[in-house]
Amino acid sequence: MLLNKYVIGCVCLAALVGCSKEQPQVIVEEVVTAEVKQFDVPLYGNYVARTDASLDVEVRARITGFVQSVEFVEGSWVNEGDLLYTIDDRPYRAKLNRVKAALQKDQAALAKAKRDVTRLKPLYEQDAASQLDYDNAISIQEQAQASLSATQAELEETKLDLEYTRITAPISGMVGSSEADLGALVGSNGISLLTTIQQIDPIFVNFNMSALDYLNAKRRMTSMMEQLQAEQQGKALEGFVRISLPDGSEYRYWGDVSFTDPKISPKTGTFKVRAKLPNPNSELLPGQYTKARIKLSELKDAIVVPEEATQVEQGGIYVMVVLDSGEIERRFIVVEHYGEQGIVASGGLSAGEQVVVKGLHRIRHGQQVKAISLAEFEKRRLTPNTGTTPLASDKPSKQDDEKNQQGA
Repeated sequence: MLLNKYVIGCVCLAALVGCSKEQPQVIVEEVVTAEVKQFDVPLYGNYVARTDASLDVEVRARITGFVQSVEFVEGSWVNEGDLLYTIDDRPYRAKLNRVKAALQKDQAALAKAKRDVTRLKPLYEQDAASQLDYDNAISIQEQAQASLSATQAELEETKLDLEYTRITAPISGMVGSSEADLGALVGSNGISLLTTIQQIDPIFVNFNMSALDYLNAKRRMTSMMEQLQAEQQGKALEGFVRISLPDGSEYRYWGDVSFTDPKISPKTGTFKVRAKLPNPNSELLPGQYTKARIKLSELKDAIVVPEEATQVEQGGIYVMVVLDSGEIERRFIVVEHYGEQGIVASGGLSAGEQVVVKGLHRIRHGQQVKAISLAEFEKRRLTPNTGTTPLASDKPSKQDDEKNQQGA
């Protein structure tokens, strides 16, 4: 009897101990996934470029004289035909009056020579005048005609010199500093260069391209007609150029390649390329350095994964793929190109598969997870009080760090 009571007590005690232990709860981690996409990926070449004015005109004095006035503000915008300088024109006006008087004298001499020829011609035909007298009259008429032509040419030259006393802007653009002040002697005996005017709309962007990049860009022109048209326009390749501003942002306008140097420099192995960009708001100034980008080639039907989905270890680069069953599979990939749209993988993935982009440090190969999309994750982030389980962070928590240290 006592033995039966003892057995029954042991059984009950074992049952109580078994009931007191809770069964371990399996936690299914939530991860954010992105779809592996397939599309054409452009390959760009990036270069250090410099901006230059499309026109850089030197304004020089064509005559010798003293500056009478400066009619522009240094560094301002001037239009074609605007008055820039005036030179003392009194000597040239006096010369003009003198030449006009000489012209009248030559006209009078020519008129008299013509009358003499007209009077002697009938007398010569009637043998009333000698051959010598008639020939002298014709010679005097021709000399008077030549002298009149020379005086007329001198008059035109004098008028030009008088016009050159008013120096105007040959083009529209930004005017530089003035090299001649009031009263300065300019011209062949003094200061020749007065100022410069630069046209910055459109503006040029110059950069150097390597022979390999030239070959890749050249292969983009598949037809002979495209290559012929490009060569006739003075450029060995075609393409649109994008540049960046000093603050790192991209310039709003695209440029077009307008010129390529027909030879490669043997010292650097590069050749000069020039693109033309619109600059209506004068955001770009000549002489500033920038970064230029031009499309060289294109990867057709490339497999693209987000860069944040990749992990690196000694064996290579891998991603965590979520299978249809919800199981995690670690898969190594071969990276072919790093682009703006993501990483181009040449092997290991297929279009349409789901890769983990957030929660990578909480999962391992073979683990069951619950995948949510980026859109759903952003919705939860904006509305945190939804009653859902927080998403695992990419960084391990403090408790995980303590466990890892204890395990170590």
